[in-house]
Amino acid sequence: MFRHILKNSIYLFIILFISCQNSSNSSTEITVSNTEINTKASYNNDILGQYLRIKDALISSDIEKINIATESLLKVLWDKNNVGIQNLNQLDEESEDLKIDQLKKIAQNILDANDIQIKRKSFFELSQIIYDALQNKSLNSNVSSFIFLQYCPMAFNNSGGVWLSSEYEISNPYFGDMMLTCGVVRDTIRLF
Repeated sequence: MFRHILKNSIYLFIILFISCQNSSNSSTEITVSNTEINTKASYNNDILGQYLRIKDALISSDIEKINIATESLLKVLWDKNNVGIQNLNQLDEESEDLKIDQLKKIAQNILDANDIQIKRKSFFELSQIIYDALQNKSLNSNVSSFIFLQYCPMAFNNSGGVWLSSEYEISNPYFGDMMLTCGVVRDTIRLF
């Protein structure tokens, strides 16, 4: 019985280890320190741009950068002119306000949390709402490019977690440099 459990545990470990390898860099060892991961200054001043700044700050595990990026997102969310909501005539105005209020609440939770794991859990909630809004075209961005839905099966005690990225290559905000390349691209959204 013990050998059976041990054997299955070893198989599970091997499968999880292999699933978190980046296929393009599987033969290269990557060492990244927190100081080498910087947030991009080129993101737009809209909801998606501020979201991507938070993601980059989570990758670096820098609480101060996370808080600064989250404050910027909150400023954008409070400014009705910068929200980036389109198709207002096709949306129920109350549901639009509800989404913005949800985003504000989650962003405030990220800002208020002292523990980076709590910030990451709130970021996961933020990711789901922004992904849905991009999918149904109720959120737009000033960017003409692609956004990638990425997924890590090991996030949140192996429950898995998604996030959005402007790059195809995986940089995991849920583990930072501990497991930087753990994840896969699940979807591509074309923004135009």
